[in-house]
Amino acid sequence: MPRPTRPETSVLVRERLEKDANDLDALFVLAAMRTQAGKMDEGLSVLDRVLMMDPSYPGAWFFKEKLHKMRGEPDQAETAHVRGEAAEL
Repeated sequence: MPRPTRPETSVLVRERLEKDANDLDALFVLAAMRTQAGKMDEGLSVLDRVLMMDPSYPGAWFFKEKLHKMRGEPDQAETAHVRGEAAEL
C-alpha cells in the first residue's frame, strides 16, 4: 500500500497565511523557513512581525537570539535573550 503523501510545509504555511495573514504560528514557521533558505534578513523581519503582535510568543525571542548570534551581533543577541527570559515569566 503506498504511503500517503504529505503536503510540503511551505504549502501549508502559504495556505494558512492566505486565510489569515496574522497567523502567528505560520509566521513563526515562515521565519524559520526563510532563515533555513539563507535569507536571514527576511527571517528576522518576519520574526519581528511575530514579536510585534505577540511579545511573549513561545520561543521567538530565543530564536531571534540565535539568529543574531549567527550574524555575529552579540549585543542584539543578549537583548533578545533578556527579553526571552522576561517573556517566560
